[in-house]
Amino acid sequence: MDAEEIDLLTGSLREVFAGAGADVPRQLRELGWDDVAAADPAAATTLLFTEKGRALSAAALLDDVVLPLLGGADIVCYPHPGSGTRPSSTPQATTGVMLRKPRPDERLVIPVADAGGVSLAVAAASEFTVTPLPSLDPGADWYAVAGPTPAERYDGSAWVPAAAAAHRALAAEIIGAAERALELAVEHTSTRRQFNAPIAAFQAVRHRLADCYAAIAAARALLAASFGDDAESPAVAAVAAAAAKARAGRAHQTVSSSAVQVCGAMGATLEHPLHGYVNRGAVLDGLLGSSAELTAELGAMIRATVTSGGEIPLLVEV
Repeated sequence: MDAEEIDLLTGSLREVFAGAGADVPRQLRELGWDDVAAADPAAATTLLFTEKGRALSAAALLDDVVLPLLGGADIVCYPHPGSGTRPSSTPQATTGVMLRKPRPDERLVIPVADAGGVSLAVAAASEFTVTPLPSLDPGADWYAVAGPTPAERYDGSAWVPAAAAAHRALAAEIIGAAERALELAVEHTSTRRQFNAPIAAFQAVRHRLADCYAAIAAARALLAASFGDDAESPAVAAVAAAAAKARAGRAHQTVSSSAVQVCGAMGATLEHPLHGYVNRGAVLDGLLGSSAELTAELGAMIRATVTSGGEIPLLVEV
């Protein structure tokens, strides 16, 4: 996509996400988003989920990224937050998170951690207990799922590329939330005055905002570098995608702490919109591995690779 196409699509996506209670998937179909994604998957994913993060949309678009790789179901049971990328479901019990409330007739795909690695199970959503998931961000509208794991399972090798695709989409969404939080901080510090000057003119404030901008730029660069041929090297693609999500989560943490600091007491109130972006990014960071969990997983991978005499994959070419 060139700059003009990106600008046009950005405007269209902002209109889609602007409507309260809008049927986002239907509007995306009417917009012809499938054709956009087919023409340039990397740019389309980045643009769509960045705008989703900026809009604080609760639309379960991540399923549309993951399900084509897993197949055979209508909705995904993601690992419960705190599990990292490894499924929280076991051969005995299913526990996880769904990004929307399923209909009884819908089929749920469940990644299961077992002795052989990961397998997949598919079952009717009506077979499980589904309850609203309390979280820092009630607007996310997620649901907890629990119940016995189906005995019949099949090959779970698709989970690695599916998780990688989800990591890239989540990274873009977290970056979008961080971008908007930084914009709110800039707007506040540019209009709030002390000592007859906007507080954005003070060196300490400017340094913190500059650090935020650099953190977001670094996350964007790593996300762009993480898009590759998953089929050619799924292991390397998975590492790159996990690194991109971890970096996005850290960038959001940098932005959140600085934005709340420079906005002062107003930034900590429900009256100011900043809290929505702080909370949403934090909740998204916990899905499929937080920045801390993914960093630990990547570190363990590097140690194991070095110990075995293998070569550490190069994520970004210099």
